[in-house]
Amino acid sequence: MSQQIILASSSKSRIEYLKREKINFEVRPHKIDERIIKKKKITYIKIVEELAEAKARSVVERENEIIIGSDQILICEDRLIDKPETVSEAKNNLLFLKDKEHKLISSVAVIYNEAIIFRETKNATLKMKNISEVDIDEYLSKNRQTALSCVGSYKIEENKKYNFLEVIQGDMETIIGFPVNNLLRELENEKVIRCR
Repeated sequence: MSQQIILASSSKSRIEYLKREKINFEVRPHKIDERIIKKKKITYIKIVEELAEAKARSVVERENEIIIGSDQILICEDRLIDKPETVSEAKNNLLFLKDKEHKLISSVAVIYNEAIIFRETKNATLKMKNISEVDIDEYLSKNRQTALSCVGSYKIEENKKYNFLEVIQGDMETIIGFPVNNLLRELENEKVIRCR
C-alpha cells in the first residue's frame, strides 16, 4: 500500500474513532489559526468547510498521502460559539445554551496530492435542557478538560451520565464532529485502506 493515511488533528475523539474502525493512520496536528477563518464574512457552512480543508493542507509533507482534515462549529441564535479558553468561559457557554436548541455543523475534507478527493458536511440539532447553575458548576468541576476542548463545552458521550442534552436531529458522527463513515466506505471499496 503506497498511500499513507494522515489525520490532521490531535482530537482524542477523532483518533479513537479511527482506531475503533481499525484504520492504520498517523496523527499530525494541524498548523492553522482557526480564528482567522472564523472571522471571515462567509456562511457558517463555508467556515467549517474551509477549516477542515485548511487543516488538511497544513500538514502536507510528501506525495501520495491521504490527509483527513475535519472541523466542527456550534451555532446558537445565529451566534458562533467557540471553544472556551477558561472554565469561566465554558460556564458562560453552557448558561447561554441552556433551554435552547443549537446546531452543530461538522465537515471532513480529504486531500490527496493537493486535490480534494472527498468532502462531506453534515449538521445536527440538539437542545440543552434547562439545567441549573449548580448542575453546570458540578459538571465543570468534574469535566474541566472536556469543557475546554469542545465547542459547546460538553461531550455527547457524557450525556448518559448527566442527561443534559436532547438530540433532535442528527447522527453520532456529526455530533462528535467527525462525519467519516461514507469516507471510510469509499476508501475501503477502492482498497486504499485495509481493514482488519
